[in-house]
Amino acid sequence: MKITIEPTGVFETIRQGDSSCYARMWRGTSDKGVEVICWIPLIGAHKDGDQADFLRELNEVKADRHLVSFDMRMIL
Repeated sequence: MKITIEPTGVFETIRQGDSSCYARMWRGTSDKGVEVICWIPLIGAHKDGDQADFLRELNEVKADRHLVSFDMRMIL
């Protein structure tokens, strides 16, 4: 099986048992056309590859921002 994935701007905390990690969501399709979602906490280019180009392209993907509001009376 092979899959082709693209990064999204969505980041989530993934929990498994007692541990958790922060991961980027990637979306794509398998070689047979099945849609897939991947949560990848760490990714990098091979040490022999061009890591600067890879990081630049990955950083060009805009991260989704969620505004949060809270009552200032709750702050001590």
